[in-house]
Amino acid sequence: SPSVSAAWFALMAQLPRSRGGAGAHLAWGAVVAFCAVCAPRPVSANTEGWDVAATVYSDQFCFERHSDLLLLEGACYSTGPYSNTSTAFKVKVVSYGNKGSVWVVDFQEFSDDCFTPLAGKESLNIGKCVGFIGRFRGTLQVKFRSDKCTGGPSSCSNLALGEQRFFSTRDCTGDPMTALRRFVPLQGECLVMRNQSSQNETRIVRQDFPGGNDKCNTLSEIVDYNIQEVCYPLFSSKTPRSFRWVAHRQTISAISGCQRVVLMRCAWLALFLAATSSFLDL
Repeated sequence: SPSVSAAWFALMAQLPRSRGGAGAHLAWGAVVAFCAVCAPRPVSANTEGWDVAATVYSDQFCFERHSDLLLLEGACYSTGPYSNTSTAFKVKVVSYGNKGSVWVVDFQEFSDDCFTPLAGKESLNIGKCVGFIGRFRGTLQVKFRSDKCTGGPSSCSNLALGEQRFFSTRDCTGDPMTALRRFVPLQGECLVMRNQSSQNETRIVRQDFPGGNDKCNTLSEIVDYNIQEVCYPLFSSKTPRSFRWVAHRQTISAISGCQRVVLMRCAWLALFLAATSSFLDL
C-alpha cells in the first residue's frame, strides 16, 4: 500500500551510513524485520482469472433490477428463465482496458450445450446498459479472482470453482496434467451438460436432471453424485489415466482489513526502530 511504501522509504532515509555501532545494528535489524515480517506471502496463482458480474434488468433502460449473476469465462450456462429461444450462453473477456482502451466482454447464445451458436458474438462494453440474455438487458463488470486482489468486493471475485484434474497415473497421484484441467462454477448454477452443480464447505455435488431437461427444473427424480476427491479411472493404455475434482474459493483481498493494519503497524514499528538507532549513535 502507499502508506507502507512511504514508511519503507522513511526507514531507509533513517539508516546510518556506517554499519558499525549499536544504532547501526538496530537499524539494519529493523530492515530485516520489515522485509521478513511485512512482505506479503507468495500465493498460488493456479485459479486466478477474470469473472463477469452481470446485473440483469427487465426493462430497456436498466432500471428494473431482475437478478445478479457472477459468471465464469467459458462455462456453458443455461439461459433458464431468461429465454425460450436459446438453450445456453457463454461469456469471455476479450479486451482488458490496456492503455486506456475499454473493457469488452463477448457474449453468445447457443441452441445446445454451447456448440451451435444461434447468432454471432456480441461484444459488450462494461458499465453500459446493453442487450443481454434473451429479451433482458444488463450491465456488466469484470472482477479479478485471486488471493492477491486487494480492491474489495466491488472489484474482486470470490466465485467458487470446481477444478477437474487429470493424471497420467491410475490412482490420481503425481502432478496433474495442467494442459487438460478445466473449471466449472460451484454456486448452484444450471449448466447445460445435463447437470447442476452446487457446493458447501466440504463437498461438490453433481445433480443430474433426466429426460433431456436443459433448465434444471424437471419434476423427475434428481440424482446426486458426491464427486469431490474421488479418483475416477479413465484410459488404461494412454494418458490421462485418471481424474478427480477439487473445490476452490478465493478470499477477497488477502492484503486488506486486519492484514493491512498489521502491515501498517509493522512499517511504523520499523520506522521507530530506525529513529531509535539514530539516537543511540549520537
